[in-house]
Amino acid sequence: MNTNKLQVFVFAMLFVVGAFTGCVDEDDDDKTTTTADEGPKVQSDQSVKIGFLNPITGPLEPDAPGFKWGVDEAIKDLTAMYADKNNSFEVIEMDSGCDGDTAASAAQTLVDSGVVAVVGAACSGASMSANAVLSAAGIPMISYASTNPGLSDASAYPLFYRNVPSDAIQGPAGADMMADAGTTSGSLAILHMTNDYGSGLADSVKAAWEEDGHTLCGAGMQGYAEDTTDFSALAASVADDATCTSVYLSSYIVDAAGIIEALEDKEYSGKIFGGDGPAGIG
Repeated sequence: MNTNKLQVFVFAMLFVVGAFTGCVDEDDDDKTTTTADEGPKVQSDQSVKIGFLNPITGPLEPDAPGFKWGVDEAIKDLTAMYADKNNSFEVIEMDSGCDGDTAASAAQTLVDSGVVAVVGAACSGASMSANAVLSAAGIPMISYASTNPGLSDASAYPLFYRNVPSDAIQGPAGADMMADAGTTSGSLAILHMTNDYGSGLADSVKAAWEEDGHTLCGAGMQGYAEDTTDFSALAASVADDATCTSVYLSSYIVDAAGIIEALEDKEYSGKIFGGDGPAGIG
């Protein structure tokens, strides 16, 4: 997990608790303090439960320990921040599985546990499903990694927040990056996972590329299931097409590595680009 991702994660934790801690037990006037200049009430002598959706299993499993480290560091900061209020903070960690069904079930457990807010999920599909459960219970969530453009729709995903940019921004940035690197019209292939993150980013890149007046190469844009392990046919479709001299990967870490290895096996010598997904650890 790189440093920037950890910083974003810790900030997400601080944002959630800073924004919503003061909303608990507001009717207990004896335990609140506020002035006109102090802003929102800050409760004293309370235990605050924070939900944490972590991809302990699934395609982002390699990142889970880094996310957990971020939680631990944020709790230290929060404890110090509210030391004079005698508050304690309890994190309830659940596995999102980077999967909609798993995340929805985990979200219900967090609701039943009495959390005031939730940090996560990481994967866009997991956040979408968890939001349906959490928003119905009036519980806000802030994601540190979900970038699907659809999540910006406050009507469809109420009480959802994130402190990472939408792929509606990353797509045009990626298109500009590839053009600046010498990728020309008719030379780009796009390979993407068919989950909410992979498809969302790929669609954004393709739309931006075509909006700039460019076309894709003969291999075009192709999707694959996120649990795919054999990328030989996918790599061959790019390497065997002479028009495809650049490829963009809308992927996670493990599948990106598999595709790159498969392209190497096919003696592909073109440029390879990617978004935030393959950044990984380090």
